[in-house]
Amino acid sequence: MTSASQSNLSPQSHALSPRELECVVWVSRGKSSGDIGAILGLSPRTVDSYLEKVCAKLRVRTRIEAVAVAVRSGIIDPD
Repeated sequence: MTSASQSNLSPQSHALSPRELECVVWVSRGKSSGDIGAILGLSPRTVDSYLEKVCAKLRVRTRIEAVAVAVRSGIIDPD
């Protein structure tokens, strides 16, 4: 994980993989799949796949809902 995303993670985030957490943190910062892919060295489709897994695990439909649930649950820090 990058040091930027480590500061936004809580111990309660164990249900998501490190890569899934990185992706949801970047979404919370307003980044698109293309942007996240460029940052993490992944294809946009791979980023979408990680975010689909996040949505399934958090039982939501959209990446915005995933961010909201992650923040509310303490999985990520909104800052």
